[in-house]
Amino acid sequence: MMRLSLPSARGARVAPVPPRPYVGEELVCIPTDAGQLWIPASDGVMRPYLEEQGNWEPEEGALLGQFFRPGLRFLDVGANVGYFSLLVAASCPGATIHAFEPHPLTSRVLGLNAWSANADIHVHAMALSAGDRVLSLATAESNLGDTRSSASGRGTMLAPAAPLDEVIPGAVFDLVKIDVQGFEQETVSGMLGMLRRSPGVVVVAEFWPAALRDRGLEPVAVLEGYRQLGLTVRAQVGRELTTPTAVETVRICDEAGPNGQVNLVLTT
Repeated sequence: MMRLSLPSARGARVAPVPPRPYVGEELVCIPTDAGQLWIPASDGVMRPYLEEQGNWEPEEGALLGQFFRPGLRFLDVGANVGYFSLLVAASCPGATIHAFEPHPLTSRVLGLNAWSANADIHVHAMALSAGDRVLSLATAESNLGDTRSSASGRGTMLAPAAPLDEVIPGAVFDLVKIDVQGFEQETVSGMLGMLRRSPGVVVVAEFWPAALRDRGLEPVAVLEGYRQLGLTVRAQVGRELTTPTAVETVRICDEAGPNGQVNLVLTT
């Protein structure tokens, strides 16, 4: 875990601890609506979109923005290089942010982006899960954002993983964003204590049926699993929040093709 700022005993923010210098593959710095963002030049998905549009996943940004307010306590799971963490920092004065990213490269770039923003962002170079374990990671070619756990029992990238309730005991958040390529339900299962302690908390979680099926999971059962945890489930379709059935939600995604997905809004 790498902390970029530490609260003092009286709650005041103290001087942030700088991240380690970076040396490795080429990075490029792109101006965005969240601020200056460093990103690997090899990223063939997020980087060109940011260069052309100056933002990332605007529908999700608009959804999250409905819950922005000063002093927001934000949890960013699957933070990549930090776009949404920086967007919250730029939009919510006094926000406190915890950003989790297990990829060895992107987590280091995330740390530098957070430092550059001079915001209260705590960077954790690890994954969140339902139980302690070491994850073997695999990344799609030219898309560092598509990093998933591999069950092969071998790999060239390993990352620690643990439940949020163990990593930050007693944590309270207002807004949570989870984008972990089909492992969202396990992530939520590891933060049930936080959800109980956080009145009004909103969780925005990606729902991607194809990624779930790749793991041998039934997407409808995953949606029902959220409800069994006591969560209300809504879906963002376009820019509208709706309450489709589990079967309807899966159909909406499947009709959009193999990469079809929606953002879920989970509330207690």
